[in-house]
Amino acid sequence: MKKLFTALMILLVFSVSGLAFASDVELSWKKALVYTPGAFFSKSTEGLTLDKKYPVVIYMHGCTGIYHQHDVAWAKYIADMNFVVVMPDSMARNGRLSNCDPSRRGGTNIFPQAYEYRQEEIKFALSQLKTEAWADEGNIFLMGHSEGGIAASQTTASAFKGIIISGYTCNNPSNRQMHGIHAPKNIPILAIAYLDDPWRKGKVNEGRCIDKADGRQVTQVDLVGSYHDTFSNSNAKNAVTTFLKDNLEK
Repeated sequence: MKKLFTALMILLVFSVSGLAFASDVELSWKKALVYTPGAFFSKSTEGLTLDKKYPVVIYMHGCTGIYHQHDVAWAKYIADMNFVVVMPDSMARNGRLSNCDPSRRGGTNIFPQAYEYRQEEIKFALSQLKTEAWADEGNIFLMGHSEGGIAASQTTASAFKGIIISGYTCNNPSNRQMHGIHAPKNIPILAIAYLDDPWRKGKVNEGRCIDKADGRQVTQVDLVGSYHDTFSNSNAKNAVTTFLKDNLEK
């Protein structure tokens, strides 16, 4: 009887956790930062009105949250190309913890459900964009850096005009949630990463996304150096500019 009671309690805990997991994804959207053409400061998704429909980039931040010197820099850069950039905030979710340790440039497995969270956030952002008058549904792109790049590589959503994977290699044979590219094969992909990125170099996730293309149209931009963040590299910026312009539906 005692064992049965314990088993039922464990089941209840997991059920309640599952409900919380399923219901608080909206917080990532409510707390998202939005960058619009010509505006220096970010806006909120709540009550946002714009003068017309704009192409949109959903930008997924890395494992420690939205990093202003890198993620916001990318958002402003892309917004200046006449896009709206929406940055869902995964860290706004209840009980959300970082799943990495920047000091040792690697994962911690403290919050392994992070990968599921990021997929939920992508799907929720897409569902919300369908209700926004300012979003051009025919021109929605996905970009992610580091943990966000993992999320971008693993999405199965078919709504994107293109996907940009920054600071990730699409390789991790020891973890199926981080390995390969799962997007439909008709979606073009841009992958940008440093060849000697210390988060990847000499580790199980070393490699290149193009080697996991499996028939997909993948453009690989290899950056020379041992850095992780990509924004400061002019080749990375030029590649993103070209990719977005080439895949934008007129």
